[in-house]
Amino acid sequence: MTTSTCRAVVFNGDGTYHRRDDFAVPEPPAGGGVLKVEAVGMCGSDLAQLHGHQHVPGEKAPLVPGHEIVGRVSALAADADLGVAVGDRVAVDLIVRVPPTDTNPFGLGHLYGYTMGVDDDHGLWGGYGEYMGLLPGSHLMKLTEDTDAAELTLFEPLASVCNWFGLMPVVDGDTVVVQGPGHMGLVCAAEAKRRGAGTVIVTGTGMDGLRLEVAREVGADMTIDVTAADPVELVSGVTGGAMADMVVDLAADTVATVPLCLNLVRQGGKVLLAGLKNMAPVELVSDMIVLKGLTVQGGAGSTYDSMEESVAILNSGEFPTGPLLGEVFGLDRMDEAMAMLQRTADRDAVRVGLRHR
Repeated sequence: MTTSTCRAVVFNGDGTYHRRDDFAVPEPPAGGGVLKVEAVGMCGSDLAQLHGHQHVPGEKAPLVPGHEIVGRVSALAADADLGVAVGDRVAVDLIVRVPPTDTNPFGLGHLYGYTMGVDDDHGLWGGYGEYMGLLPGSHLMKLTEDTDAAELTLFEPLASVCNWFGLMPVVDGDTVVVQGPGHMGLVCAAEAKRRGAGTVIVTGTGMDGLRLEVAREVGADMTIDVTAADPVELVSGVTGGAMADMVVDLAADTVATVPLCLNLVRQGGKVLLAGLKNMAPVELVSDMIVLKGLTVQGGAGSTYDSMEESVAILNSGEFPTGPLLGEVFGLDRMDEAMAMLQRTADRDAVRVGLRHR
């Protein structure tokens, strides 16, 4: 029996959301296709999006959000050239790439879950819907059948981490400090260890007990509750006073971790800033960057190549997806999922995801 309608969650851009059960299942656009979404990761940036904060130019509301998307190709247009077949399980790069121009040198087109709203054609352009449209130029990557779809949604945060470590490589034996045990921080810690870091240290707060426990499970050699101990003193003790070779800031919505990076890193070390602060101003002593001869890198997101690298890692089975799964909900339990994402529920999770029926 062919399904004619499907469900999706809509963010209104004013702090509210609702579920619609009457979306028409889309038809493939010329040169494109249709995805039956299996699962989507719920990202902390989704919360800012919920409240109307714009991370990317052209972001719309109301819209169907969700950019950590895994699904099966449901239909393809006769002229589609997407490198996949109907039935393939794929990861969907959130960026639809277009030919570069002087004003758009990176060739960034639409972003799934961000720049197409419910009033654009059928309105299903994000992973919070059971189906979504696939535009020509979409970057689709085939995924293994041996791992649960909800675990495979880690491809998107892992792709960002692969990009960052391409720009600022982990050297064998490095001491790496990751500030912030959200799902990005935990993915970063696991990948740093996989790439040969000698000592991985993850910091968090007193409310991060579960997350710090999982950090140790996926490769962290040490975790620090910064509300109970001085991280500078502990990192100094572990490194014999030398401090960390690399410090990664992935703490969300707190600016205190940025100047702390400069205290945690060694002379001539590396600092990677990737935790969004929603444009809050940061106070730091820039002379420390100069006097310590630091390399500071911004971690903006993924690239075409880092997406391919991420999917290859997941397909190899070399990444600890199971411990990083967290809790997964259906659309019938969206309120519970959002409470978990906002950390207002009566329990915590290392990650929150949606799995469609």
